[in-house]
Amino acid sequence: MHPLLVFDLDGTLINSAPDIVVAVNRTLMAHGKNSLPDEVVISHIGEGLKKLIADIFLEDHLQAADLTKLEQEFLAIYEEEMLSRTTIFPGVEKFLAQYQGNIAIITNKNIHPTKVILHHLGLTRYPWVEVFGADSLSERKPSPLPLQTMMKLSSHTPTSTIMIGDGLPDMISAYKAGVASIAVQFGYTAIGLLQAHAPKAVLDHYDNLPKLITKITAIK
Repeated sequence: MHPLLVFDLDGTLINSAPDIVVAVNRTLMAHGKNSLPDEVVISHIGEGLKKLIADIFLEDHLQAADLTKLEQEFLAIYEEEMLSRTTIFPGVEKFLAQYQGNIAIITNKNIHPTKVILHHLGLTRYPWVEVFGADSLSERKPSPLPLQTMMKLSSHTPTSTIMIGDGLPDMISAYKAGVASIAVQFGYTAIGLLQAHAPKAVLDHYDNLPKLITKITAIK
């Protein structure tokens, strides 16, 4: 039986950083702040919108209501930018077209922009079991709940599921759910940080994913 593959989105299936960087810096400049270097913004991608906004406005010591207002402002700007520069990573579509098992997406991006981007990039044509965003369930990664819910939907167990992602929330949620993980080397988190959470393998290109899956499945 082919394992259920659960993919993160940003930094795993798609390179969305260029559009996120532009939207973050537009938001900062709208509040009279200097723009941030690409690598600084990218280092904060992966834990969801609330954490991203809280991080970039950390020195302002904002109250919850102010952060919520900023989140909405950023989302409006991001929706203007999110289809401009975002691309699919090399090898993704070839792999998805050939894989015979169940596939799913669990992202900490909100579900509305997630679905718009998937449609724009043509990724909706693949048979996803389901796509969960940060606001789809009562908890998001690093909680194990999204993974547990996805496994239930697809009739898979932890031993027949693999989480593939580039962020600490991916590695931690997989660990909490008892699921093997594959760390994405070309994403937005330093690979050393990901390896600290004991992924079963490191992915450097989607052409190599089939053999990693075979290796992990054999170990199990």
